[in-house]
Amino acid sequence: MLALLAPLALGACTGTREPELDFAHDTAWPSGPELPPLGGGRIVVTNSLDDTVSLLDLDTMLSADWGELARVPVGLNPVELEGPHHAAFSPRGDSYYVGLSYFVPGAGSGPHGNHGSGTADGYALKLDAKDNRLVGSVRVDRNPGDLVLSKDGRTLYQTHFDLLKIQDAARNGITDERKMDARLAILDADTMTRKAMVPLCPAPHAVRLSPDEKRAYAACISDEVAVVQLDTPERTVTRVKMPNPGSALAPKHEPYALTLSPTDGALWVGSLKSHTVHYLDPESLTVRPERSIYGLRGAPMFGTVTADGKTLYLPYQAVDAVAVIDTATSAIQGEIHLSDAGCLNVHQVELTPDGRHALAVCEGDHQGPGTLHVLDLQAGAVGEVVKTVKVGIYPDSVGILRSTP
Repeated sequence: MLALLAPLALGACTGTREPELDFAHDTAWPSGPELPPLGGGRIVVTNSLDDTVSLLDLDTMLSADWGELARVPVGLNPVELEGPHHAAFSPRGDSYYVGLSYFVPGAGSGPHGNHGSGTADGYALKLDAKDNRLVGSVRVDRNPGDLVLSKDGRTLYQTHFDLLKIQDAARNGITDERKMDARLAILDADTMTRKAMVPLCPAPHAVRLSPDEKRAYAACISDEVAVVQLDTPERTVTRVKMPNPGSALAPKHEPYALTLSPTDGALWVGSLKSHTVHYLDPESLTVRPERSIYGLRGAPMFGTVTADGKTLYLPYQAVDAVAVIDTATSAIQGEIHLSDAGCLNVHQVELTPDGRHALAVCEGDHQGPGTLHVLDLQAGAVGEVVKTVKVGIYPDSVGILRSTP
C-alpha cells in the first residue's frame, strides 16, 4: 500500500509552490522612549530583579509630578533574569556601565543562585546614554559585585562577590584563603576588553579608588580590605585585616560596603555581620578603632561624604535610616529616618552635584517595587525626606549620569 501511495504523494507535491519568506519589518527594533536632553544630570537606578534601569531627570527633581522618565530593559538575554548589579558613569555623560551578576534566585532554568552563588560567568555592559542601547560587553568572572570608573572614563574596575568559591573550598576541606580569592577585573572602558585580572581576596564586593587613583580598595568578606597598588606594573595587593578578625570560612565582621572621602581618601568599611563601620587610615593602611563607628542597629551600606570631607551620610538597614556623622570625630550628629516614607532595606545614598540633596535607594521586599527617596539636607535638624518614587524590583544602586564641567 505504501509503495502505491508514494507516487501519488509525490505527484501532489509537484505543483505546490513554497511561499517566499519575508523577514523584513520596519519596526523590528523600535526606538526607545524619547528622553529629554541630559541637562544637569540623569538619575540611574539599577533594578536587579526585573532586569531594568530606572531613569529620572535631575533638573526636575523637586517638581510636583516628578517620577520615572523611563524604565528600560538591560541584559543580553531577554527571556532570562540576569541580575543587573550596580552601575558606573562616564564623566563625558555619553555612556554608563552595568554589571550582570547572574545571581537571581528562581530565574528560570539558567545557572543562577542567591547573591554570590551564581555559577555562570558575569558581564560588564556598556550602554549608550542617549538611547540606552548596548554598545559593548565583556565577559568577566562569576558573581560580579561592585564597579567603579576612573576619572578619565577609560578604565573600569569590577569585583566578584564569589561566595560559591568559598563554599566549594569548605566542602573540599581547603583552608588556604588564597585558593578562595576572587579577582578584580580591570577593563578598557572604550573597547570593553580585559586589561588585567588581579587576584584579590575571598568574595570582594565594594570597590573604590583613592583620590589620586593610585590605589583600589575592595571590601572582602574575609574580614579584610584588599588594597591594590595600581601605579606599579605588578599591581601588588596588600590585605588589611579588621580588628579581631575571623576568616573567610567563619568571618566575624563580613565587610561589604565602602565609603571614601574625596578630600583625604579616608575609608569607612561597613560590615554586614558586626554592624561596625571601621575607619581605615589611608596613610598607614591601618584600622583606627578610635575613629570607627559602633552601635548601629543594622547593617551599614553604601554612604557618601560631602565635597569638603566634613560630613558622612551613612545609610543602614533594619532601622532604615541615614546616620549623619562628623568625620573628624566619628560622632553621629543625627539621623534621617526613611522608613516612614516607605523605605525598606536602604542600600545606597548619593549626593546631588550641588550637595544640597541626597538620593537614597531602598531595595524593598525583593518582590514588589523598591523606592527612591530625595532628602533635603538643609531641612530640619539634619535633613528630611521630601520626595518618594517607586522604581523596579530590588533596586541596588543609584547614581547620576552627567557631563563633568
